Amino acid sequence: MTQNGKMSVAAPGRYYQSVWRWHFMAGMVVIPFLFMLTFSGLLMLLSKPLDSALNTDRLTVAVGDSRVPVNTLLHTVEQQYPHYAIKLYLPPQAPTQSAQFSLQPHSHAGHGGHHAPATLVYLNPYTGEILGDRDPATSLYARIKTFHGSLFMGGVGDALIEMAAGLAVLMIVTGLYLAWPKQGWRALLPRREVKSRLAWRQWHLTMGWLIALPLVFFLISGLAWTNVWGGKIVQPWGSLPGTRYVPQTETAPSARDHSAMNEHGVHRVPWALEQTPMPVAPTAEQRLTLDDVVNLARAKGFGGFRVHFPQQSADVWTVSATTIAGDITDPGQEWIVHLDPATGETLQAIRFADYPAMGKAMAASIPFHQGDLGPWNWWLNLLFVCLILVLIVTGGMLWWKRQTRRVAPSAPQKPALVVATIMLLVALLFPLSALAMLVLIAVDVCVLRRGMR
Repeated sequence: MTQNGKMSVAAPGRYYQSVWRWHFMAGMVVIPFLFMLTFSGLLMLLSKPLDSALNTDRLTVAVGDSRVPVNTLLHTVEQQYPHYAIKLYLPPQAPTQSAQFSLQPHSHAGHGGHHAPATLVYLNPYTGEILGDRDPATSLYARIKTFHGSLFMGGVGDALIEMAAGLAVLMIVTGLYLAWPKQGWRALLPRREVKSRLAWRQWHLTMGWLIALPLVFFLISGLAWTNVWGGKIVQPWGSLPGTRYVPQTETAPSARDHSAMNEHGVHRVPWALEQTPMPVAPTAEQRLTLDDVVNLARAKGFGGFRVHFPQQSADVWTVSATTIAGDITDPGQEWIVHLDPATGETLQAIRFADYPAMGKAMAASIPFHQGDLGPWNWWLNLLFVCLILVLIVTGGMLWWKRQTRRVAPSAPQKPALVVATIMLLVALLFPLSALAMLVLIAVDVCVLRRGMR
């Protein structure tokens, strides 16, 4: 009420107008990026079964009477690929699955190999026959994933995606404010017809409320791959150094860390472990064979796992079972064991429980983001990306059906505190998005508002 007793409606109108203006401007920047990320995410999901179907002759074998010793498979690969160092071994996880060895050129072996091109060799575990090879970074899934992470623009694309993700959070929060059902939740039910702008708006509101939280999850978990927000902010807080994890050996830390277990374009190790130092072998003696390591892994209770070979004289054998590498589908069962190459003694054993809180969140959210937790996760993500595409289409149709498409909604005479608060919170959480908002504010003040005068 005002002093003369009349009802005041200016403030709510100003708030709504200001929120709507920034929802519109953020959406104009975000929608192209969100469409590219969502559509490429859809293609990534579809390319997984497609990749498997296209490589059936390499991935599947007929079940035989008995399997060839693993050392014999190793010897075959060494003979056929003399100019390569063997980086890891992937045992068959099913009777009809092939055995796999990952190789890298000898020229890269001494540098950890995490930036070296890899060659994945497939063998029949029953006959020892080589079924073929390929670079996993050139698969259909890997190529789409590269676009999904950088738009084929390297660090620049990575920064643009990070900027757009933060603005998308601003768009979602302002959108929920605008879509709050003042006349009850039944007002969110969409209309059957989609001819009028009002009908499209109703569908947009319904989709927004339906997938707002899943979309925020995908945006935040996807930011784990970015250079600034993920690499400089999240990963240091989610890494093992400085946490309660204590190595089981008193040997000096290795100059290499767990990121050496990765390959070019392919992650094999959880983000929480990438910065953790690898243990050093107590002696340079190498007595364990691959057969010994596989038997030790099975004796310890490993199901699906992979074996990482020592690449240098001071390196150890490593057995890992992680969701990010596709060995298992339960992040809580992640387990990495480093073995003394001379005796087979466990030098370090790192489990999911040893990760810090942020590391656990990343270990669980990243496989979910990728649809790696099982068929249910794949179908759920497929549904999510389709609904996000519907949200994008309905938002685009709202823009298309506006009377004037090139001008942002008119600005209120005074800025609304609710918008300033939301923008400040987003700016604090996402540094690159803060820069983008400063640019939008400059454009708003210097161009858009002057154009309305």
